[in-house]
Amino acid sequence: MIRFNQLPLRLRLTLLMALLLTTASILLMMTSVFAARDIYKQDFQRIEGRPEEFLSRKPIVPLRPGAAVIQNDREFTTVGIISTIIVIVVGTGLTYLIAGRALKPVTDLSQEIEEIGDNNLFRQVRVPPSNDEVSKLSRSFNRMIHKLEKMFDAQKNFSANAAHELKTPLAAMIANIEVLQLDDRPTVDEYKETLEDTLKNAQRLSHLVNDLLKLNAEQSVAIYEKIEARDMFGSIIDELLQPIQSKNIRIDDRTADVQLYGDKPLLYRAFYNVIHNAVKYNKPNGVIIIAAAENADNTRITIFDTGIGIPEDQLDKIFDPFYCVDKSRSRELGGSGLGLSIVKMVIEKHGGEIQVQSVADVSTTIVIRLPKPRNKDDR
Repeated sequence: MIRFNQLPLRLRLTLLMALLLTTASILLMMTSVFAARDIYKQDFQRIEGRPEEFLSRKPIVPLRPGAAVIQNDREFTTVGIISTIIVIVVGTGLTYLIAGRALKPVTDLSQEIEEIGDNNLFRQVRVPPSNDEVSKLSRSFNRMIHKLEKMFDAQKNFSANAAHELKTPLAAMIANIEVLQLDDRPTVDEYKETLEDTLKNAQRLSHLVNDLLKLNAEQSVAIYEKIEARDMFGSIIDELLQPIQSKNIRIDDRTADVQLYGDKPLLYRAFYNVIHNAVKYNKPNGVIIIAAAENADNTRITIFDTGIGIPEDQLDKIFDPFYCVDKSRSRELGGSGLGLSIVKMVIEKHGGEIQVQSVADVSTTIVIRLPKPRNKDDR
């Protein structure tokens, strides 16, 4: 047996309206019948109680025998029932026609959506000129299609870039080994040089695979621990001490007495990537300022550097996987374009947000806000 909610919308509306008409008509008929009987009863009671008054003047209601009154009552009831049936049938038919006309935009929209297939997956549907619910639904559907198209393009670019990044070191390793095989009597130095290049490319592959795995890790942070910001940033600075000293960069750490809350290894990796970029793309004798401040709800970390900056039209793309502002320079410095993607992923896992402000060839400021645990037990 078909359930009511499985019927077409047009038929459901028709049945509901038929039920409403039937109920209203029956109630109206019953009310009319009872009212008519009550009027007849009252008239005959007045006639029987005061016959001289009604006999002395022409009665408004003709005096009839009881059998005639009963017959008229039956005729009135019959006419009421027939009228009720006619009203229900005509009303139901009109409702079906009106519902079909009212739901035509929905039917047209459904047909347009059904015509979308593999060959026209991102086709937009026609938006009716009205400003009703169907028009809003059409616009919402088009926005969803646009978002899906962007996601498909991003996924396509990600796959292409990942394949390219994986292919480059593999091709270099194969080329080095093939060159070595062409020499009938390679020297020890040639073997050593080939092994060093192979190790370098293998390490690059390892870092790239690890970064890809991090991008696809679980989407929530289960353990929140209290982290001293100064200790964590001090460890990151010590780890990057060699490139910092080689560029003679001054580090100003203003994170004393500030605590962070979250997964320590993930946050360490995220802030390491940010500071590593601030060092890698900084200018000689540049400056990096790391500042932190707390309020009741979150902790705000600001990382400022006097580096090469980011063009304004590319600020919204820097978190895309494999995206590099200057691909040639990034490759020269050993970047793969996954660093900031991992940063954003980690911050969002902690329920935080990240913002970037930059002026090309002047400076870059990254602001990260991390929420504090709501329950004291989480600390």
